[in-house]
Amino acid sequence: MAESFQTGASRVSTVGLEEEGYQMYLGQKCRLSGVLKVQGMARIDGFVEGEILGSDLIQVGKDGKLEATVKAKDIVAQGPLRGDFVALQKIQLLAPATLEGKIDAPVFLLEEGVFVNGLLKMGMVPPAAS
Repeated sequence: MAESFQTGASRVSTVGLEEEGYQMYLGQKCRLSGVLKVQGMARIDGFVEGEILGSDLIQVGKDGKLEATVKAKDIVAQGPLRGDFVALQKIQLLAPATLEGKIDAPVFLLEEGVFVNGLLKMGMVPPAAS
């Protein structure tokens, strides 16, 4: 069920996120420090510092910022990223994203206007230990 709520002078709506299959949303004015474990898709428009472990898509909007180690099925980002990023299927960076750190994914897609400074490893990612 979609909700709307007030944050200061602005109205934030989660309309569409649930319908698109997102299990977690972190808004622009939110900050998270620590370990975030997500079963399903997640959208991040706030700041995360620490570690993100996702079973599906981790999407970072242009207002989102990560200083983290991220492991997920897919990672798609428009915001600034710093850390280690591991995807089982693909990592896709859309302008105006910036990434500093390590990238490990079988597929790495880079849109014109994206800045990357780091180490890229492409190939099959070994399955996670049970």
